[in-house]
Amino acid sequence: MKARHAILVVLIVIVAVAVQTTVFNRLRLFDAAPALVLLVVLAYARYLPAEYALLTGFGAGLFQDLLAESPLGLWALVLTSVAYSVLRFRDRFEDDFGFVGPFVLGVTIGALALFAVLGTIFGEKTLADAGALKKIALPAIYNVALAPLILPLAPLSLGISRSRDTAFRL
Repeated sequence: MKARHAILVVLIVIVAVAVQTTVFNRLRLFDAAPALVLLVVLAYARYLPAEYALLTGFGAGLFQDLLAESPLGLWALVLTSVAYSVLRFRDRFEDDFGFVGPFVLGVTIGALALFAVLGTIFGEKTLADAGALKKIALPAIYNVALAPLILPLAPLSLGISRSRDTAFRL
């Protein structure tokens, strides 16, 4: 991966975390906001080599942990799991939104459910919240709505012209 692509990925992740922790903390439709950082990690994990995709998920999660009010490492674990899930299944779906939309929905629901369970284990009482299901389902729906806007940015920023290419060139 070229250094300028790596710098661009880091900058996009920083912007996504900043938007997630500032704008979306105030602008919440039905008391829920999109999981923008999760969507950005999902978008880049489709095209980056495995090591870089996992590092992107971990770094984005750790940065989000530092700026959010969650225990340190919780988002890092969840977003690394998102990157792994995308790596595991990225060869099985094309750029057709008929496949990508349900995948984004499933990964987002799975990641936010994992966050809720781990948050409860670490004393956050996330599952004890009365609106826990709403805070898992609505961000997943918002992510599906944002996916056509966010997902195409990853290959463009990495200089990839076809969906089967990766950002890693030998």
